[in-house]
Amino acid sequence: MGSSTDGEVTFSDLEIFAAFARSEHFGQAARELGVSVPTVQRGVRALERKLDVVLVENAGRRVRLRHAGHLLAREAHTLLRARSEALRVVCADAGKPRRLLRVAHTFSLGVRFVPGVLAALLAEQPGLRLETRQEAATDVVSRVLRGDTDVAFTSISPAEPSIRIEPLFTEALLLAVPVTDPLCHADGVSLTDAAGRPFIAMSPGSSSWGHMMNACARAGFAPDVTAEASDLFGVESMVAAGLGVALVPERMSDYSHPGVVRLRIAEPHDIHRTIFLACPSAAASDDTVMSVLRIARRHGGALARSLPAAQRSGLPLTLFGHSPEASVNAKVAKGATNGEDSFQRRSGDPGHRSAH
Repeated sequence: MGSSTDGEVTFSDLEIFAAFARSEHFGQAARELGVSVPTVQRGVRALERKLDVVLVENAGRRVRLRHAGHLLAREAHTLLRARSEALRVVCADAGKPRRLLRVAHTFSLGVRFVPGVLAALLAEQPGLRLETRQEAATDVVSRVLRGDTDVAFTSISPAEPSIRIEPLFTEALLLAVPVTDPLCHADGVSLTDAAGRPFIAMSPGSSSWGHMMNACARAGFAPDVTAEASDLFGVESMVAAGLGVALVPERMSDYSHPGVVRLRIAEPHDIHRTIFLACPSAAASDDTVMSVLRIARRHGGALARSLPAAQRSGLPLTLFGHSPEASVNAKVAKGATNGEDSFQRRSGDPGHRSAH
């Protein structure tokens, strides 16, 4: 049998190509696989040579899948899942039932909330093996739709019959400004105070972009977005450098950036978003998924009872205005203490939607 360089297509080849196909972006595929961008590029080109088929093509500054690439991506996905399932069955039969739980979540939830939930889950089910992915909210939901994740934590609630959605908690969106900004010393902050200033945001189509546009529209202005970043940590880094201001979720306060102050926005322009747990409908009654929901609700209830402050270098600042999410969080906290861990049956219920 020849080596992979002699034309044999390996599982590694297919894993690299499948990762690229999910986003049609070399950088995202590299981050997902934990390798360099050139490694992904070489992997895709090598696969084309082995198959003697053109799988991708240039489209301006992007690279996209051709028809053959879409076909291969679909078959590769099926084959890779079959391999994982075969290995799971063999291990279970050998008395090693180490189940893999795939978890996807948004950036701000990965600092404290999701790790806390998973730590509590492993304490209950030590035989689990975890695989986590951190992406934008829309990409997280796409993973659920493709069947690439078992449990997801996201800030959008799609009306898809194949997905079960459960609200966990509601959090405010804060105005992130540089530590030297005069607003840091204001008696109160309104979103209109940021009108006419440059904004930093995630890309159009993301839930963060939608929250920003909706909030600014309600405040009576359109934000002047001068820079975009692929994640919220990049957004805050540009804020710290003085490139502009940004709206960030309250859970970003779990992460201390020495150059950024996060300020609560006073009424009437205060804004918030809801965090949801999402999973494939077929997995809604799975014991492990139900355990994740129960633990996540408990952690969400704890967050609902706390009021994390805007932070400068890890030190709390005064919060301005009333917390509009208090009543919603009270209901979530009550549900957590009552042990309500069944999934709601109407995934398209408008009451489960966040503004996006």
